Amino acid sequence: MKIKRMKWIGAGIFAASLLALAVQPQPVKAEEQLDGVMGQSIEDEMDVVSAQNELNRQILKNATSQLTLDHMPMRGASSYTQAFWGASFTSVSDYTNGTYYHKSDLEDCELFNGIDVSWWQARGKKTTLIDWSAAHDAGIDFAFVRVASRDTSDGSIYTDTSADSHIQTALANDVNVGLYIFSQAVTEDEAVEEAEYVLDLVDQYNWDVTMPIVMDREAGRTSKKLKAGTLSKAKETAVCQAFADTITEAGYEACVYASYSWIRNYINTDELSDCGLWIARYNNTTTSNSKSGTPYADVAFDYDFWQYSSSGKVDGYAKNLDVDFWYKDMSDETTGLKMKSNTAGSVTLSWDATDDAQKYRVYRYDNASGSYKYVKSVTGTSYTDKNLAAGQVYQYKVRGQWTIGGTNYYSGYSNVLSAVTLPEQVKNVTAKAGNDNVILQWDAVSGADGYRIFKYDESTQQYVKLADVKNDTTGYTVENLEEDTEYKFKIGAYKQVNAVNYWGDYSAETSVKTQAKTLEKVQGFTVETVSDTALELSWEPVEGADGYRIYRLNTSTGKYGKIKTIKGAENVLYKNGSLSSATKYTYKVRAYASSNGKNIYGAYSDIKRADTKPAQIKGLQLTMKSSSITLKWTKQSNVSGYQIYRYNTATRKYDKVKTIKGAGTVSYTNKNLKKRTTYKYKVRAYKTSGKKKLYGSFSTVVKMKVK
Repeated sequence: MKIKRMKWIGAGIFAASLLALAVQPQPVKAEEQLDGVMGQSIEDEMDVVSAQNELNRQILKNATSQLTLDHMPMRGASSYTQAFWGASFTSVSDYTNGTYYHKSDLEDCELFNGIDVSWWQARGKKTTLIDWSAAHDAGIDFAFVRVASRDTSDGSIYTDTSADSHIQTALANDVNVGLYIFSQAVTEDEAVEEAEYVLDLVDQYNWDVTMPIVMDREAGRTSKKLKAGTLSKAKETAVCQAFADTITEAGYEACVYASYSWIRNYINTDELSDCGLWIARYNNTTTSNSKSGTPYADVAFDYDFWQYSSSGKVDGYAKNLDVDFWYKDMSDETTGLKMKSNTAGSVTLSWDATDDAQKYRVYRYDNASGSYKYVKSVTGTSYTDKNLAAGQVYQYKVRGQWTIGGTNYYSGYSNVLSAVTLPEQVKNVTAKAGNDNVILQWDAVSGADGYRIFKYDESTQQYVKLADVKNDTTGYTVENLEEDTEYKFKIGAYKQVNAVNYWGDYSAETSVKTQAKTLEKVQGFTVETVSDTALELSWEPVEGADGYRIYRLNTSTGKYGKIKTIKGAENVLYKNGSLSSATKYTYKVRAYASSNGKNIYGAYSDIKRADTKPAQIKGLQLTMKSSSITLKWTKQSNVSGYQIYRYNTATRKYDKVKTIKGAGTVSYTNKNLKKRTTYKYKVRAYKTSGKKKLYGSFSTVVKMKVK
């Protein structure tokens, strides 16, 4: 239950509240103080309470008078200052009927009521004598329970046998629990020993401790080991720090309890780290007393708890109880919210711890309702939100939660975080290979903003990026590849948020081999006779060829031999020279191309044949007899015959006068010639090749006059 609080705003209200102070229960005698502020320090506190009682009597005496702030009597000639009132707010305790003044810088904190108990509230039994249900109904939200003590003659630590009963029953009635040990440690090692003793009890009994574990620093009654001034201020601080470090390393909050004078004189509060303070001060303020310091100036250190009376009357217990205020700051916002990791179906969030928050509530924005919806409450500083849609952006915020006295309290919300789930894995990748390219295709991925294509690099043995394509494209052609070569590919989908790409799992590896380069059969192949020693070959270009190879039949072996390699796809003409005259030659051609360091070949062309022309007639001679002239010449091989031509003076042309069939006849007599007439002759060989005749060059012209 939150404590009602009031700001002092006028003398009338002030006087009425002070009247309430006059009916506070009288403090218990020092010898009856069984736990809490004990030993030397209690005297200082009792003096303050006595002074307060004197003030109460003065107020009762003058109750009917109109009081002002500047004339309120307390501790003799001293009075509260206007600055003090302006820097304070008040609350009324249901357990002492007193009005209490709190520092104004604690005004934004939640104020909770609590008690602290020990073996004395079980009166030697193991079972608590407190009706915790009634206490909770009366507004008690927390309790500190003594679980151990070192106040022994031999310095050993013992367990408070009533602790478990107090704790379990308190927890069962929605009362938050913290623990304390009555410490007599005078060295850091002893402080660590005490801390570990308490932690072992927590593990043994599995207590749900949501409040600090406290080191109670006061003079012992039995051991006489620790008393005010036993340790130097530096040593006392080091002992407290050793205890706190051990507690915080175990994941719990640490705190030190002591009287105002003990803390002021023996602890360097500025040097304590990760350790709260629980101040014992039996007064209606935590100000200094009349014996030392500036009167009515609040303590110079921060504190979390104030034990303000040992005479509290709480429903559920017949005797007096120590009563406490808890100033709980819940104003901090949860910070550091970020996306720690993500998958296609989940987002893992993390954030900074918010003070001592017991839990954190995670909220996710709901588009349908236009508001944030509660998702989950967790105890740690991370949460994995599962069963989400892939490739989507989600918005989250988080806030800390404390459950105190069965009521939930919350910190401020964190910043809003936009988190993204990864796209699904790219699936059903297909690859269609050509000679120098591969066409990749895949299924579209919902929520993806695009895709990235990767190709395996054999030299680095890693996948390297080829290209990015937008989400409206589910295909890509990889070009400029080698023929007859195996390639490996992967494809990943990405979601882009705030210029950052979030990648889904890559597709399974897809392997494909490019086709071996193929060349078409040479078409349009022809062989033409050029001369008696040369033939000309021609054909149509072949796409993709790097050149051509020409083969000629060897009639002796019956096999084709390569006679020429021609480079260049467009070089489709070849003159085969140095041939024998009047001879038939047979040819074929095929295209070739280089692929991966070796040549591939197209199919051979159709076979083509051609004859060379006969050679020029040699050795032509004329002889005359009577009115005739006889021609003779050198025989030629492989020819089909010869043709004899005579010059016609009338037409000035040579007329064919005779065709001789057969290569063996190498003479001809031209008869019935005119006397005293000169005749000129020339001869050529011919060869029949198919349906046409091939003619050799004419011989040298030879002439003779008939006598």
